[in-house]
Amino acid sequence: MSLRRFLPLCLALTVSLSHPAAGAEAGRMTVTDYFLRLPEKNFEAPPAAWLRSLRTPGNGGVYDPANGYLKCVGDGAQANFEVALFRWRDGRPLLVVCSGELEGLDSKYLEFFELGTDGKMHLAKRAIFPVKDGKEGSARSFELPRHGRTVLVREGGKVTHRLTWDGEKFAEEK
Repeated sequence: MSLRRFLPLCLALTVSLSHPAAGAEAGRMTVTDYFLRLPEKNFEAPPAAWLRSLRTPGNGGVYDPANGYLKCVGDGAQANFEVALFRWRDGRPLLVVCSGELEGLDSKYLEFFELGTDGKMHLAKRAIFPVKDGKEGSARSFELPRHGRTVLVREGGKVTHRLTWDGEKFAEEK
C-alpha cells in the first residue's frame, strides 16, 4: 500500500478509536460509554464536559474505566459525584450515580440507570437497593466501589451496611 493511501487510513482509524463509543464498537461497552448516555438534565453540564474534565491531569477526580469507576469533583454549581458500573446477570449494564449536596455531605443520594432500547440510560427501579437515601441533615452517606461490587453505607462515618451486587439486587453481607 502506498504511503499516500496509508496515511488517510491511519488518520481515520485514529479518529474512530478515540471516539467515546469506540468501546461499544470494539466489544463490550465501558462505564465511559454509558456515562455519556446519561440524561444531561441530571448534571450542571453535559456528561461529555465532565468526562473532558476527568481526563485533565490534576483535576482531583478519578478516571478508571478499566474498573468501571469515575469520580468527579464538583465545580460550585455541581456537587461531587461518583459513577460505578455493575452488570445484570444477563450482561446488561446497571450504572449507579452517587451524588451529594452542593454544600454539605457528599454521597447522600443514589440513582440507578439502565440502558433503554433507544440507546440512552434511563432511571431504574430503586427496589434493587434496600437502603434509602440520606435525608437532609442526616449523616447517612454511600461509598461506591472502585474495585469489587460492594457499596458501603455509613452513618456518621461508621459503616452500617455492606451491600453487594449479586446480578439481580444489592444484598446485605452477613
